[in-house]
Amino acid sequence: MFKKISAIAGFVLLTAMLMALIFEFEGKSRQPQETITILRGQNALQIINDLKAEGYIKSKLFFLLELAKSGNLRNLKSGEYDLKGLDDAQIIGKMANARTVLPTATIIPGWTLQDIQNDPHIKKVLKSVDFAAVDIAAAKEEFDFLREMPSSADLEGYLFPDTYQLPEHPQINDLIFAALENFDKKLSLDAREKILGQNKTVRDIVIMASILEKEVKTLEDKKVVAGILWKRLAAKMPLQADATLLYYKTGSSVFNKELDSPYNTYKYTGLPAGPICNPGAESLEAAIEPIETSYWYYLSDGDGATIFAQTYDQHLANIAKHIDNR
Repeated sequence: MFKKISAIAGFVLLTAMLMALIFEFEGKSRQPQETITILRGQNALQIINDLKAEGYIKSKLFFLLELAKSGNLRNLKSGEYDLKGLDDAQIIGKMANARTVLPTATIIPGWTLQDIQNDPHIKKVLKSVDFAAVDIAAAKEEFDFLREMPSSADLEGYLFPDTYQLPEHPQINDLIFAALENFDKKLSLDAREKILGQNKTVRDIVIMASILEKEVKTLEDKKVVAGILWKRLAAKMPLQADATLLYYKTGSSVFNKELDSPYNTYKYTGLPAGPICNPGAESLEAAIEPIETSYWYYLSDGDGATIFAQTYDQHLANIAKHIDNR
């Protein structure tokens, strides 16, 4: 008796929905967007209306018939879907099995923590991009390369640039730990052995790579500049890297080489206090595998090319030619 009543109820529901669709003017739909979001609690008729309005299906009536035939009249799941290019049966299969689009977030090489925090897409995906909520103690426990960080340091430099697929309703820690895990994988055993063999730390490499990321464009030039900067460090010369000074926020647009800042590599010798961005794979490679040359100076010509010089006089001539005359 129960099965018979249930069947009748289902038939009545289907008939009512068919009648609503038959008498409803189908109208024109727009071009499908990247994704469509089905809200929790929407019934089949509401979902079909949305699919038609957003351009994913041609006919609400034919879609409903396909839906009834599939036995999934009550099985369409909420969530975000990519349905472009799918026919009715494929759409139903995807939505009945909740094959939703998982959110993603992209970190661009050279981005700082502030850039990540201000990115509109990341802010939309994570809802809250509060680095104060990141569990750095747990991160240090899980990733040994973080244990050499000063206790007051943040994770600047260690968030490997990439696109990350996140779980539904992600939190800031989901992105941070995915990026740290990626960094851990990218820093191979061979790379770590090379770093130890050079009597450097992973943090030394990350700081150097972050400077290269901001100062130089190509891998070859990055390796040459890395050779220059490591050589300057060994000779107790200041690095004189503009990007490190620009990283320190002063509230002023004036480029002050006398600024009293641990990031002022004109005023102080040695590496700056920490990384100045999150460097990509090429910059990390260059920091680990520098090219030794007779150069001591370099500058960027504004078009992405790096101009090298052996002496300070040559460097001044390059400045006059490529910078002052622009």
